[in-house]
Amino acid sequence: MPEPPPIRSYLYAPGSNPRVMEKALGAGADAVILDLEDAVGPDDKLVARDRVAAVITGAGAAGGGELHVRINRAADGPDLDDLAAVTTPGLTGIRLPKVESAAEVRAVAGALDTLEQAAGMAAGTVLLYLSIETAAAALAAAELAAAPRVARLVFGATDFLADIGAPGTADGPATVVARGMLVLASRAAGIGAPVDSVHTALDDEEGLRRSACSARALGFFGKSVIHPRQIAVVHQVFTPTSGELAEARRVLAHVEVHGDGASVLDGQMIDAAVVARARRIVAMTERTHG
Repeated sequence: MPEPPPIRSYLYAPGSNPRVMEKALGAGADAVILDLEDAVGPDDKLVARDRVAAVITGAGAAGGGELHVRINRAADGPDLDDLAAVTTPGLTGIRLPKVESAAEVRAVAGALDTLEQAAGMAAGTVLLYLSIETAAAALAAAELAAAPRVARLVFGATDFLADIGAPGTADGPATVVARGMLVLASRAAGIGAPVDSVHTALDDEEGLRRSACSARALGFFGKSVIHPRQIAVVHQVFTPTSGELAEARRVLAHVEVHGDGASVLDGQMIDAAVVARARRIVAMTERTHG
């Protein structure tokens, strides 16, 4: 599977509202999620499919960036009719809500094999982002992360707290164990770091920054957002600082001279782990700056 892009922000837009979807495409998020699930009322589900497919087609023709769709769940798992309607050139990701088993993920991945071919898309174009919203899903994180096409696990803190019956905030102590499980499962499966939950208070910039910083410190990368005003803060948190980038480049320059073996730079041990982190920081910065 190709390496997932270093997406810092995932901006939701309701799939039933063409005007909001078009505005979202120009808002500056690294990825836009056209939502067919929670943001769309029951009576608007079918028309939303057509509207989302039209937006994807237009964005694809214009050479747009990362464009994802959150599909619904049917009675027996992910809604494959939603999937078929939106798998068209321009689509790069599918967010699966309320994932319950790796078998469901494999079914979606298999359907995408056929749908991509029928749409004339390169095999493997569309990657999967799995929403982990229950205790059962968190416990199955290792199996889910290893399923085909999975790019990242996405933590759904609000639903998770409701599922376990715990009070507190999305980044409070009740979520720490589950968050850690997602980080470990992602790393063990060799996929991208997990994505953090939305911060629902639009006027709480300080809380948004605190939440994003906490997630980054735990090993997450990127955050879902519900309004364009949240993008700048999230990008600041998940973009390496100039100091981190300078230090990473200094480490790599040192390695160029002294080789990959363990060595010392200004009293700091430079080993394989330090070098790997430095390379990730440089690569991440280059990719997030185009």
